[in-house]
Amino acid sequence: MIINSHSKKCISPVVATALLLVVAVVAVVGFQNWFATYSTNVLSGVEGSSVNDVSSINIETVAGNSLYIKNSGSNLSIKEIKVGGYSCYDNDTVYNTGVFEIDISSCLENISISNPDVVVVTDKGLIEKKIYYKPRPKACSVGNLVLETGDSYTFYKYDKPYNNIAGCSAISQERTCSGGVLSGTNEYSYLSCNDSLAPTQGGEWVLVFANEDLGVNNDFYVMKYEAKFETTTGNTKDIDYNGWRYDISTGDRSIISAPLPESITYVSHIEAKNACESLGSGYKLINRSEWVAIARDVENIANNWNNLVVGEGFLYRGHSSNSPNRVIGVSNISDYYSDIVNAEGIEQRRVMFISSGEVVWDLAGNVMEWNNDKFNSNAESSFGKPSETWYEWTTVSESYDSFKPLNKSLTSANGIGMLYADPNNAYPSGTQHAFLSGGAFNSGSGAGIFNLQVDIAPEGSFYHIGFRCSYR
Repeated sequence: MIINSHSKKCISPVVATALLLVVAVVAVVGFQNWFATYSTNVLSGVEGSSVNDVSSINIETVAGNSLYIKNSGSNLSIKEIKVGGYSCYDNDTVYNTGVFEIDISSCLENISISNPDVVVVTDKGLIEKKIYYKPRPKACSVGNLVLETGDSYTFYKYDKPYNNIAGCSAISQERTCSGGVLSGTNEYSYLSCNDSLAPTQGGEWVLVFANEDLGVNNDFYVMKYEAKFETTTGNTKDIDYNGWRYDISTGDRSIISAPLPESITYVSHIEAKNACESLGSGYKLINRSEWVAIARDVENIANNWNNLVVGEGFLYRGHSSNSPNRVIGVSNISDYYSDIVNAEGIEQRRVMFISSGEVVWDLAGNVMEWNNDKFNSNAESSFGKPSETWYEWTTVSESYDSFKPLNKSLTSANGIGMLYADPNNAYPSGTQHAFLSGGAFNSGSGAGIFNLQVDIAPEGSFYHIGFRCSYR
């Protein structure tokens, strides 16, 4: 039987194409649905694992300076803790199951709000929680002392007083803590002050700091004023030059550091030494090393220079211009040119400022002052010089640097004074040469705080020579 090919039923090309597209779409959609289901199952497993790990950690509370964390799961490493945005922990420490206390004091001192966020970052993830925290006012710490806001404490400028008149009360200041800041002045930072270290005899003294370069290894005290008679009753005043004569004193020879009366004069090195030691244990005639320690301190303070710049211009010389032509007292302690006739001479200022914050009167003028030192031979007192006369310190061998200013280029033009060397026997006789420092009321431009004269024997005395004591 022959079949007619025209009788077969065929699918047209258009329909076939459409069917292929339908099959393709069904296949793609099926794959996507399968892949989405598979991915969801995988991610859900991972997320479930992560959530389970992190959910085992709980921020319990903040108490004191500590954050308490409870871990009920496996070991974890805490990498960082932030409180209120401040990072206070980055130790990367591993914690086992249990409750742990972590110091977060470095964060808490910065917190000023009552509900800061606490964020704990671990190797498993992170957790965040707001906590209630009552901010504490910042404390103030000085040494071992901790003051909370509102607390006050009396601080001292030094750990020892600068004189026996006002004692510790003169160098004290009550300071109050507020938000981590102490009121008052930062120089008041010592927690205690020992009155027993201050001189109790001889009037007013000032504290001088040690200078180990000069062998002055401990702080000491020096008379604020040149030595005076404690009472003038029975004592004799020099009718020519106004000083109170020690050599013919018939009254009480007790000495004192005070503005008035005028300074003691006509006193020998031996008498000055004995007068200082009569005050008691620890009192003595100031020595040259102590004198230079004061002088170098003075040298390094701008307010002692006329230009207010250390090393520029000149240091003040005090009463040295012979006007008035006599020894003077201090009738007005508030006037640093007190009792000077030609007060317009700026170099005549009578006080020197020192680092302890005090002033010392008449170190460079009014009367020359004995030091508790002497040379026992003419060779020593020559300072290597051939003649008995005045020399600039810049011309003296460096082996004598401990006698000089710290700035070795300074001269008498800078108001420091000079050296009077003596290769001959001392006056009135002998080879012992006692030390005289500073300047007198008639020394003129030769006066100065580094001035040194070694031509007089220990028994010598003159109208323009006085002294002051030191105390340790």
